[in-house]
Amino acid sequence: MSTILKSKIAESIYEIFTNAQIHSETKNIYACGQYFPHKHIIEFTITDTGKGFKKVISSFFKKDIRADLAIKWAFENTHSTKQHVSGGIGLSILKEFIDLNKGKIQVVSDKGYYKIAPEGDELKLFNSPFPGSAINMQFRTDDVNLYSLANEPGLDDLF
Repeated sequence: MSTILKSKIAESIYEIFTNAQIHSETKNIYACGQYFPHKHIIEFTITDTGKGFKKVISSFFKKDIRADLAIKWAFENTHSTKQHVSGGIGLSILKEFIDLNKGKIQVVSDKGYYKIAPEGDELKLFNSPFPGSAINMQFRTDDVNLYSLANEPGLDDLF
């Protein structure tokens, strides 16, 4: 991937940490990751013990939103509960890249579950709530395609 896109992906992952701290008002954020060289996969998970997507988004809209639909809403470009500040770009960039990379994202928050995967997106509701949110990202390392942002300057733009 291009250097600019790599920076945007890192920024999007950093935004997950920032949002966990700001939106969920958590004191605990956990992260772990592992590279599986024989499977050509990197797995990275961020978990917090805060309010979760449902409570934050329901509060923003001042109505009860189903937990799985709240998670899905957060992945749409420019969807953010931040007031008077731009946001809501990080999850949509990750979603777009992982769709192209044929990786996977799984999110559990409250009773909601949302998965983005090559075989299709999946929404579920669980019987018991998860305390906080967990976002698991899977990136394929055997993907030979070259990726860049749509508005990046190309070689033709340099001369």
